[in-house]
Amino acid sequence: MSVGSPCVLCSAKQRRKMLDSRLGQWLKLLVSLLLLLKTQGVYVGITYVKNAVAKGAVCLDGSPPAYHWDKGFGTGINSWLINFEGGGWCNNVTTCLSRKKTHLGSSKLMGQKIAFSGIMNNKRQFNPDFYNWNRVKIRYCDGSSFTGDVQAVNPATNLHFRGARIWLAVMEDLLAKGLKNAENALLSGCSAGGLASILHCDSFHALLRMGTKVKCLSDAGYFINVKDVSGAPHVQSYFNQIVTLHGSAKNLPLSCTSRLKPSLCFFPQYVAPQVRTPLFILNAAYDSWQIKNILAPSIADPRGAWNSCKLDINNCSPLQLKAMQDFRLQFLNALNRATNSSSRGLYIDSCYAHCQTETQATWFTADSPVLAKMKIAKAVGDWFYDRNPFQKIDCPYPCNPTCQNNGLAPPNNPEKRPPNGSAASVNMSLLLCGLLMLIGVMLEMTDSRLRQRLSVIVCLLILLKTGGVSVEITYVNSAVAKGAVCLDGSPPAYHFDKGFGEGINNWLIQIEVSPSVSPTLLEPQESSARYFVSVFLAMDSQEGAWCKDIKSCLSRKNTASGSSKKMKKQMGFSGILSRQQKSNPDFYNWNRIKVRYCDGSSFTGNVEVVDPVTNLHFRGARVWLAVIEDLLAKGMKNAQNNAKVKCISDAGFFIHEKDVSGQQRIETFYNEVVATHTIAKAVGDWFYERRNVHMIDCVCPCNPTCHKIVSDSLLDEEEDEDEEQEVEID
Repeated sequence: MSVGSPCVLCSAKQRRKMLDSRLGQWLKLLVSLLLLLKTQGVYVGITYVKNAVAKGAVCLDGSPPAYHWDKGFGTGINSWLINFEGGGWCNNVTTCLSRKKTHLGSSKLMGQKIAFSGIMNNKRQFNPDFYNWNRVKIRYCDGSSFTGDVQAVNPATNLHFRGARIWLAVMEDLLAKGLKNAENALLSGCSAGGLASILHCDSFHALLRMGTKVKCLSDAGYFINVKDVSGAPHVQSYFNQIVTLHGSAKNLPLSCTSRLKPSLCFFPQYVAPQVRTPLFILNAAYDSWQIKNILAPSIADPRGAWNSCKLDINNCSPLQLKAMQDFRLQFLNALNRATNSSSRGLYIDSCYAHCQTETQATWFTADSPVLAKMKIAKAVGDWFYDRNPFQKIDCPYPCNPTCQNNGLAPPNNPEKRPPNGSAASVNMSLLLCGLLMLIGVMLEMTDSRLRQRLSVIVCLLILLKTGGVSVEITYVNSAVAKGAVCLDGSPPAYHFDKGFGEGINNWLIQIEVSPSVSPTLLEPQESSARYFVSVFLAMDSQEGAWCKDIKSCLSRKNTASGSSKKMKKQMGFSGILSRQQKSNPDFYNWNRIKVRYCDGSSFTGNVEVVDPVTNLHFRGARVWLAVIEDLLAKGMKNAQNNAKVKCISDAGFFIHEKDVSGQQRIETFYNEVVATHTIAKAVGDWFYERRNVHMIDCVCPCNPTCHKIVSDSLLDEEEDEDEEQEVEID
């Protein structure tokens, strides 16, 4: 018998115990890994600078500026990391009006907490040089990289262009809270925030006392002045519109505006050479945002020839790759004069990425990108503390195997941003290692019930990777006065993950059960959003998705299916609700809402009288209307696109058929999550009318891609002939 092989002469019980022991060890390892990965982010509450309003330092809508501050500790108590949030720009009244109704134009719409990860992380193992500093995220709500200052406010639009005042008001607030005593200070930012860190670098230095070590870091903020694929100077025109609209000229560095047109001074290549404060430029040579919006913007590619390439660099044609290689050369040429000082840091990798400091996976993990044997966190830390200089430029794509090339922005970058916090990034190598070992144990097992249970575990682990983001609950408290309440009289609720980028005016409403919903309820004639009502069956323990009599409704009233008081404060969004482009390609950046189900009638009930003995409220139809009214007020009715309303029913087509005993009742409840690429692609093609999707599968078991998941409740009904103790996995 070879070493490590199963004991072929052992009894069935002995072999079972041996496999159970191995299974237990690997399950413990997986749980430990998941707990470790979950700790890679910390949520930090918001601070509003309310006294700034009197100074005219306000967001686009006139609301006060805001920031998130995680206080320093230990040796970092007098060190400060100030980080500008990114999020693009608005270049005309129309785009600024649209922006005003989002968290990028109003502090009223900002999440109360956001995740700090990457360079903002408070754990040493994930952020070795800055973990215990005072870490501040300045929220972005002006649309000009904190440069605008127009005194007049048009009463017709009520737009305030005051970005420069916001910057100064936040600095004044932080100086009073200890920044004035800083020993070390680093000004950083991602994307539009990375541009702001260059434009405000010297003015930041001037605010601090003599003797403070002050440096600046620009992450994915080095936007270059180049023509697009059609030969037009699109980005130059775009930046000119921003500078003109926001009155930015007087707040751009004088060292540039004294020589060039103010609009050119919005480009780092004309500003960075004159910045006197030590500056570190971190950028991907194939910056995915610049490829998508500067090199190949939609206006220069009306037929969408670049769409597939922009989504995934592996899909690019030879001609498109040639254009991207030419872009890299132009990018490096624009960097030339910006690296003429030994105080400068430079980390230009060949990844297809945008923003790499604020995402844990790219900042500092086992498989983070490497350039010259150096990870980003180590290079930045060495440069700041003067341990070692770092000025390196990567070889051309695809030479760097450590690149993740996902083309996505980090959680706090609104160009491709999950808006209100994020789960910590998953270390894929560790997770796959654990899964492979677990599968190895599974293959040796003979117990079918254990194999089925392990299949459930594997699918749950994959779910954690492909979509899990926790979204906080919102209670519609105003609905109570209208009688729109759950079974127990508590207010209705929903979870809202705000849209971003191109999806900011699109809405996906997912209902927690399987009602019959008509799109006319959304009144598309009076609204102009693009809506998508998605119907999803949520099975519970109270006889399915409904309650049919007083007894079952009383029982349901004491659960999350009958009372918002019993609902969890956060819910994971995955599948069609995921905000990850790879796992939800067509709807990832939409406004995604999960309407919670607490009436037991598929949102159709409406009984005015309430029995004082049971205190049961049958008000499902009112709950539905109250939630929609609340969402309309939060942006659905004001979206700009012409209304395109469609509905999808996922596992909601229940048929009236007899069961095997001859009784007339519902036979099967389907509960498929729209998570696989095949289903997601079909739904996306159907909604965007790329192709018709009318497909019916062959007879079971013909389809090998089906996930044969059996729940524990069904497994428990099986007869267990094995007398020894089972391994229970919850």
